[in-house]
Amino acid sequence: MPSSGITVMTAPAPGGPCAGHAPPAPALRAFVERYWWCEGGPGPLPRLLPGTGAELWVHRAGGVELRAGDGAGAPAPLPQAHLVCLRRTAWQVDRRTGAGGFTAVRFRAGALRHLVPAGLDELADRVVDAGELWGAAGRRLPEEVGAATGARERVAVLDRFLTGLLGGHRRPDAWLDAVVGRVYREPAGLRVDRLAEAAGVGVRRLQRAFPAAVGAGPKEFQRLARFQRLARQLLREDRRDYLPAALAAGYYDQAHFVREFRRLTGERPTALLGRGLSHFYYPPLPCDGQADRESPTRKEVP
Repeated sequence: MPSSGITVMTAPAPGGPCAGHAPPAPALRAFVERYWWCEGGPGPLPRLLPGTGAELWVHRAGGVELRAGDGAGAPAPLPQAHLVCLRRTAWQVDRRTGAGGFTAVRFRAGALRHLVPAGLDELADRVVDAGELWGAAGRRLPEEVGAATGARERVAVLDRFLTGLLGGHRRPDAWLDAVVGRVYREPAGLRVDRLAEAAGVGVRRLQRAFPAAVGAGPKEFQRLARFQRLARQLLREDRRDYLPAALAAGYYDQAHFVREFRRLTGERPTALLGRGLSHFYYPPLPCDGQADRESPTRKEVP
């Protein structure tokens, strides 16, 4: 059944972009956090910061191009349907001339392993062509999404596509899903030995399983998840005074957070914060598909 709960986050204006989102079908909500989309002309999208998140983007025309790091390098055109996984550096994504908008799938932490034939350690820090990853079904996806009329039909196409993938690739080891979810939700101060003990497995087994499940080892995933959650909070609240939130997130002091921010982005926090929201960083939807209790203090902008 198609998803419901379509929400337009920014009202369309003459010549301006429009963004919206919707939850997936109930059977997919443990794996897919939301569908979201943006309609608009060429130009920059918000910078995609390092993080643990995975998204599938499907473009209907024109597409986008990627610049790594600070955006100064040569742009690389991306496939019309592509998967973005865990990232250790910041990326700049720009719409190409003639771009007709895109629809994206945001996966829950650790859930992508149930939908792909490869380990996530093979996909991290890459943009992967959907056709290369999923064969004929992935190659057909842009055409099927492009032929749909309106957001509701495009969401229904993606529901069917992902339900088929889940039937073919769902993996065992529920304990691993629980551990990944805990590290993502509580990324400060978790010890690997205690995580393994709580899951009823050995430390070596957990350490071996983690990279294929999420794209990084448990400690690195923990650091990226902490950074990602804090960056989303600061961007959502449009804050430049980041120190109280950084301390609450588990950074020792201001110098610790600034070092980590510069290591991951190449810039100081004040260079990126205080610029308003983007739909890369809006609050997550829980598994029931309803709005999170956390709400942004400013309207999302593309």
